Amino acid sequence: MMASDAKGHLVTVEQWRAINERDQSFDGLFFYGDRHAHVYCRPSCPSLVPKFNHVTVFFSSEEAEMLGYGPCRRCRPNGKEVSDLEWAGQTERFIRTHYPETLDVNRIAEACHGPSSELQQVFIRIYGVSLMDYVDRVRMDRARYLLGHTRLLLKEVADRIGFADPIAFSRFFKDKEGVDPVRYRGQLRASRRISGPTRAQPNQQSEPESE
Repeated sequence: MMASDAKGHLVTVEQWRAINERDQSFDGLFFYGDRHAHVYCRPSCPSLVPKFNHVTVFFSSEEAEMLGYGPCRRCRPNGKEVSDLEWAGQTERFIRTHYPETLDVNRIAEACHGPSSELQQVFIRIYGVSLMDYVDRVRMDRARYLLGHTRLLLKEVADRIGFADPIAFSRFFKDKEGVDPVRYRGQLRASRRISGPTRAQPNQQSEPESE
C-alpha cells in the first residue's frame, strides 16, 4: 500500500525522477503538488520543480483539489484552462500565507507558475493593485494588529511580518501610516484609556503577549 499523509501521498524515488526529468510518460499516472504554493501539476510541467520536502503526490486531480490545491496555469493538470480570476486568487492566497518571507515579483510568479509580467498585469486588473503593493497591504494589516493587540517588542513585530531589521520596518510603517510604530502603539493605548478597552477584531489570529 502506498504511504500517504493528510495532504497527499509521499513521493517515491521513481516519481521524483519523473518530476525532475519532466517525463511525459508519467502524465495521467500521478500529479504532484507543491506544499509551499498549494498548486498541483503534471509530472511534465515546465515550471520550476519545488524542493523535495515541499512535494506531495496525488493520483487524481479531484484528490488534489479536494485537499485545497489549485491547478497549475502552465500545465493545466485537470485539462481545463485556469482563468485569470482563479490565478489571481491563487496568488492572493500565496501572498497571505507567505508574506513574512522575502518576496518579490519574480518569487511570487515562480511560486504561482507563470510569467512575472503576465501575473502582474492580471493581478492589477483583478485586485486593482500591484503584487508588491498587495504584499505591503497584508504586512501593514498584520503590523497594525500586532502593535494594537499584543505586547510584542518592535523587533518581534518586524520579524513576524518579514523585516529582519526593525529600523527598516519602522521606516516602512511610517511611510504607510504617517507615524512610526512606537507612536502608533502609544496613540492606540492613549485612545483606549479614554474610551475604554476594545475587543479584538474578528477573524484575527491572536498572538501571545511578550513581556
